Amino acid sequence: MNKGAIFLSGSVPERELHRFVPEPVAIREAIRALVAETVRDRMLVFGGHPAISPLVEHAARELNATDNVIIYQSSYFEKKIPDVAKKFRNLRWTREDPAGRDPSLTLMRTEMIHSTPFDAGFFIGGMEGLLEEWDIFSKRDAIPVFPVASTEGAARILWQNWTPNNLPNAPADLKTRLSQDLQYRLLFRDLLT
Repeated sequence: MNKGAIFLSGSVPERELHRFVPEPVAIREAIRALVAETVRDRMLVFGGHPAISPLVEHAARELNATDNVIIYQSSYFEKKIPDVAKKFRNLRWTREDPAGRDPSLTLMRTEMIHSTPFDAGFFIGGMEGLLEEWDIFSKRDAIPVFPVASTEGAARILWQNWTPNNLPNAPADLKTRLSQDLQYRLLFRDLLT
């Protein structure tokens, strides 16, 4: 595998959280497309959100590429994670913080994001956790980040203030495409080449 790893941050926002309005169909399609465009010749790394893990597992299994997926979970959730998350051969547990859930998640996110060199990070849908992962990921050395605003949620909030600053070959319409383009496979293929 000669291409660098890709980071996926994503979740399906809960409809009760009015700050993060979801677009569940777009989230599902974007995640499936990202898996399809990465796992054949790259590692895909993500934190195992219960709504996302089954999508990633199914899409990677369809391509016979589940070994090219690394899923992170906090030991805080060891008894609560969905069975599908346990199917990943590359399931990485991070330690539980005695202070509870949120500090445990921050530990997991930090370890996950600093675990490997990444070629890019994709941010799809999401809530507060996606915002935290963006903050941690953005502090790494000039790695391209893509808030897929058409999936709504926290990705739309991030996109509003985002500029493709470290992407010298980025298409002029990149920001518009991240907001409006629903042909995710073509979009991600363009961004990854």
